[in-house]
Amino acid sequence: MLTQFAVHRLDENLDQYDSWADRVEDLPLYFMTFHGQQNIKSALDTMQHAVYRYVISHDGIIGAFGKFATNSSCHVTLIIHPRKEEDNRELQTASIFGTAKVSGGLHLIRN
Repeated sequence: MLTQFAVHRLDENLDQYDSWADRVEDLPLYFMTFHGQQNIKSALDTMQHAVYRYVISHDGIIGAFGKFATNSSCHVTLIIHPRKEEDNRELQTASIFGTAKVSGGLHLIRN
């Protein structure tokens, strides 16, 4: 995440590491501290609590997609394909990590 934020490899520029780490600390990021699998209700409850406690709004990327959809009169659909789980297992938040794939599509609105 730090490398993505810096937009270059920090392992090749270790003298810049502390500076970039300080900048990331100033970002309004909140992480769920789940370890192992959790059911989706637990994850959603935690996110709802964080929205209330930290006055979190949706991510800037989602806002940008929303603005694009409004300006372009279309829907933007993000699809997350969870990794394969056994049929008798409930999908967990862990089901969207690792081998999960995210794709998007644009669907035009006809008025």
